[in-house]
Amino acid sequence: MSEKQVRNVIPFEVFMAGLSIYGMTVVSLRLFLNTGSEMQRLFLYFDWMVCVIFLAAFVRHAVFETHRLKYIFTWGILDLISSVPWFPVLRYIRLLRLGRIAWLVRKKGALNLAIQRDPSASLLYLLVLLMILVYSGSCAGILAFESTDATAKIQTGGDALWFGLVTVSTVGYGDKVPVTTGARICAAVLMFTGIGIFASLAGFMLDPLRRLANGKRDVTAADVENRLNELYMMLEQSTQAQAKQVLDEAETETKADAEDEDEA
Repeated sequence: MSEKQVRNVIPFEVFMAGLSIYGMTVVSLRLFLNTGSEMQRLFLYFDWMVCVIFLAAFVRHAVFETHRLKYIFTWGILDLISSVPWFPVLRYIRLLRLGRIAWLVRKKGALNLAIQRDPSASLLYLLVLLMILVYSGSCAGILAFESTDATAKIQTGGDALWFGLVTVSTVGYGDKVPVTTGARICAAVLMFTGIGIFASLAGFMLDPLRRLANGKRDVTAADVENRLNELYMMLEQSTQAQAKQVLDEAETETKADAEDEDEA
């Protein structure tokens, strides 16, 4: 692999290495959770999510790799085996990815050069990884706190995933609402950080289509500034809407509790 090709793949490989560490951590934590518990089931969903991403990465390499046969019968086999969801122990094969990224960045400054060469892709990978971490941590925290309250509506791993998804996407159906203080704090963290990351990701995905529609090939400093302003407005509007929803729900519950006390 030439030096130019190495710089091209470093941002993606760093992302996959971070995802490998995340996946192995999820599998390891599952060993300490009660068998059949909803928290263990939630971490199983996280594990499946990583498996899907690794499988998609395998297909991407198999289709677009210059030396695809060499990849398939070397790193490809390892990527495919570690993506089998029914054998968690195989996730630790991903440790070899850490060795691979160490080899790719063995030269001093190789990582910095790769980031400088394509900062947009590097930032995109970082945002996706942060999104996964924030989403997973918030969902796990919400389920942990809500499971201690019998009246809570978020009682299963699927409920936690669904609430996290509608929250971070700013949809906010309101069918699942956290009632415990700890869960609300986790939801607030997801709102103020996850929504910002989600909005940034949406901006990255829409930007190429917008430039194509406008017939532009280059981006000027003014374009970058306008894009950042748009992302800021999206974040501000989303966080305000979510915060208002939580306050309204809390106020409604407080009034209902007061009415119940008066009736009693």
